[in-house]
Amino acid sequence: MRILALALLLATPAVADEPAYDPNILTACLDRTAGDTGNARVCIGEASTACMAKPGGDTTVGMGNCLAAETKDWDALLNREYTRLLKRAEEADADLVKLGSAADPAAPVLKQSQRDWIAFRDSSCRYEAVRFQGGTAGGPASANCMMQLTGEQALRLRDMGRDNEGAQ
Repeated sequence: MRILALALLLATPAVADEPAYDPNILTACLDRTAGDTGNARVCIGEASTACMAKPGGDTTVGMGNCLAAETKDWDALLNREYTRLLKRAEEADADLVKLGSAADPAAPVLKQSQRDWIAFRDSSCRYEAVRFQGGTAGGPASANCMMQLTGEQALRLRDMGRDNEGAQ
């Protein structure tokens, strides 16, 4: 039995090491561009590009893993900024109710806007994949789209939150 297990193990092809994604690259870029909201967009793709430059990062699987890792970081930032912005909108809405204002509440509009954005992102990135008609480039194209759009939305929400700070 041990010989069979050893033979099966030796017959299995070695899996190439996945390229190491470094989340500190994104953090450092955002720190470098802090206060310059327009320039923060240069950070989108910086960490995944560095990851793809490492051994194994130039394969379809490697590219997908690098892009997915950076997308996860952008998604975390997006969720933090959305939560912060939503909390502020809900607080402002409550203040308007106390004042007896007839103004439309902002929180429901923000929630719907984010739902609509998610649908837009998902459809746009699905299109990126199908443009390649089943070819292997479709996966990385879709993953890159997800990273790009998620990064842009994270920065957009962050900038909206900063704009709100100045208005209060």
